[in-house]
Amino acid sequence: MRVSGTRFGEIELDDAKIINFAGGLIGFPDAKRFVLLDSNQAGRVGWLQSLDLPALAFPVVDGTAIDASYPQPPAEQLAREAGFGLDQLAVLVIVAAPKGKGLYANLLAPLVVDLTSHAGAQVVLDPRKYAAAVPLILTMRPETTASAR
Repeated sequence: MRVSGTRFGEIELDDAKIINFAGGLIGFPDAKRFVLLDSNQAGRVGWLQSLDLPALAFPVVDGTAIDASYPQPPAEQLAREAGFGLDQLAVLVIVAAPKGKGLYANLLAPLVVDLTSHAGAQVVLDPRKYAAAVPLILTMRPETTASAR
């Protein structure tokens, strides 16, 4: 499949890599199909590119690069509650970079993805524990990848 996006131009991707967010994402209910453009480097930023809205791409990082115990409840419980498998889970955190203000992570509403079935869901965690704009400091652990955990 070939996709033309505004950020990365034309990209070719394997249909089997499409991640389906049945409920869309917060603020983007019609954006249901995405592909993860991975940096393949531990603790680095990847991109979640929408296939439904080509202008939409989110920078994301592996949640465990932020904190090894993130999220609580654990990814397995969140995936079960979202109604999909537990084979190979990734927890992705959307990153924002307001001009001149550094990087911020949305720890309140991570994306949980089953990398085997390619099902995903954005979940909202306890706002007493997590915030939507947390200054981002990555721990560059060699075993951490942006694509799987």
